[in-house]
Amino acid sequence: MQIDAASNAVLSPAAAKGLIEARTGPFIGLLSIIAILSSSLEIELLEHLDSLSSYMRFKEIALDGGVALLLVIAAASLWWLCMMLLAAAGRRTLLSREQGISLAWRLCLIPPLIYFTTDLVNAAVRVRLGYHPKLHVWAIVVVGIVVLCSVWVCSLPILKLQKFCRQRLAPIGWIHILLSVMALIALRFHGVYLFHDYARVGTPSAPSALPDVYLITFDALRADEMSLYGYSRPTTPNLDRFAGRCTTFDYFFANSNFTTATTTSIETGQLPWRHRVRQGGAFLQLEDQNKTLASVLKKHGYYTAMVTANFFAGPFRHRTLDSYDAVSHVTQDNLFGPWSRYTNLIGTNAQHTLTVPLFEFVTGVRRYVDALLFPDTYPSSPEVVFSRSRQLLERSDISQPRFLWAHVLAPHDPYLPPPPYRHRFGSGSELNRNLDFIDLNTSSPPAGVSVAALRARYDEMVLYGDAALGQFLDWLDETGRMNKAVVIISADHGEAFEHGWFTHTGPYLYNDLIRIPLMIHLPSQQTGKRTDWAAEQADLLPTILDIVGINSPEWTDGVSLKPTLKSGTPTKRYIFSMNLEHTSNFSPIQSGTVAVMDDEFKYVSYLGEQKDELYRYKLDPGESHNLIASEIATAQRMRAVLADTLKDANDRFTLAR
Repeated sequence: MQIDAASNAVLSPAAAKGLIEARTGPFIGLLSIIAILSSSLEIELLEHLDSLSSYMRFKEIALDGGVALLLVIAAASLWWLCMMLLAAAGRRTLLSREQGISLAWRLCLIPPLIYFTTDLVNAAVRVRLGYHPKLHVWAIVVVGIVVLCSVWVCSLPILKLQKFCRQRLAPIGWIHILLSVMALIALRFHGVYLFHDYARVGTPSAPSALPDVYLITFDALRADEMSLYGYSRPTTPNLDRFAGRCTTFDYFFANSNFTTATTTSIETGQLPWRHRVRQGGAFLQLEDQNKTLASVLKKHGYYTAMVTANFFAGPFRHRTLDSYDAVSHVTQDNLFGPWSRYTNLIGTNAQHTLTVPLFEFVTGVRRYVDALLFPDTYPSSPEVVFSRSRQLLERSDISQPRFLWAHVLAPHDPYLPPPPYRHRFGSGSELNRNLDFIDLNTSSPPAGVSVAALRARYDEMVLYGDAALGQFLDWLDETGRMNKAVVIISADHGEAFEHGWFTHTGPYLYNDLIRIPLMIHLPSQQTGKRTDWAAEQADLLPTILDIVGINSPEWTDGVSLKPTLKSGTPTKRYIFSMNLEHTSNFSPIQSGTVAVMDDEFKYVSYLGEQKDELYRYKLDPGESHNLIASEIATAQRMRAVLADTLKDANDRFTLAR
């Protein structure tokens, strides 16, 4: 008679023999781990299938699912190998052979089962109950799941556990191994490859009179938190100084309220309902991938380059890499950096899907570990973006005029500026840890953190970004590049601290979310001016092309701002901003939020909700007075403009199908 050490059950000689024979089939354990983790992946895929299918076709979802499955099998194999080595080491020390086998089986299965159960509970709570627990609630839930799974696995007799794995889990594991082989073949067939930074050699050309164009955008920089726009704190001293030699637009609006949609509007000169990049994970489709500012400039002899610190703003995410001669992705200085780098597979959407919809639990754990390992450090230094930009501009093998787009993550959260800037606008101890930002969401600030503290740290991040930009602008001056270049400074969207909404994205289009800076410096310009004419991000493409003497393509929605730069009078028109995250890219627009602005009023419609708002956005910058009931004629006029324009957008979509 022998004793099963893990369960304390007395085993018969036949049972003991079966236990020993189990060591001849260790791959059953591996297949079981693959089966459990693959089932967890399928739960996550099913949970997010509706949202994924709103901007990805089935083939694209299948490719990303294949990449995820390959990662699951790799992780399962690594975990299985580690447990086999641990069991082997145990057998050489204190454990008998039978005890080592029993321990290895249980250790192999408990963590994958915990992961699967956590995913199952998460899906049930979020999908069935519509509840999104906070971090501390999830911590309690996960502890409970760990205890239950551990007790259940350890209480089962080892032979019963092995039989279940052999008969139930192993066939599922084999099926997923077969699917992974098919995924490898499909990825190879579609030419998928890992993105890497590149800078091609320039095309030899005769000296050109075309100016360089430097476009610099900040992430989540709202205009009214900048001293440039009258804010009480001195947050932008370098931009205040730069305003003396450029045109500053007092009312420049983002075409949406989050990065992917807005940077695509900058890149294409189109509104989101036309370029159809309406969700965080969306990207340009088919021929639209060649309708970009960089592609037009490239055809006219420019060397085109982009340096980005936010992968949502990158051409590898928008699928516009063919427009650029050089692209550099500045990854974060934490665990997320390597993850975003090595999931950046060109030809798939894996960089997004493996971070947000799929492996959501892994992403949550990674964020928590990042916060613990780097509690006081901002993950993406703007200095690195400007350093790589300088390297591209200093290359001696490029004789062409250059277009450089540099996208800086600051002042995007976490609001953790380095010591020279931290506590510049408040000395309190609130919001000093990266951990605080795990629970930062759109409906409330982190627990125990006041809105004033949140805002003070954000303002310090603005100051930090301004300082890094100031050094780059000084370098452009010192090297003589400034007077020979068009320099444009803007942002992708704003940031909210009012109206019960924090950070960005979501259904609201208040000024704090969409009013952003715009400064345009022309070659040799030495005097500054300001204009209060309203403009939008889609105007940047035709403006840049007009400045350098290139005709705008017919597919742009924007207009050139060059007349305003030359003291002319711009044409009166309507401009738009919208959030259409919950509208499928493959169907007409029926829901979402759209703002229509003229030079005085902003009309906001919540499509499908019978809800609208009207503000005098210049006289009421905080948008606290809804005039929908008092300015009836204006509301009717702008409601009609929206209805006509939306109908045109939907008709154009129908014709394009």
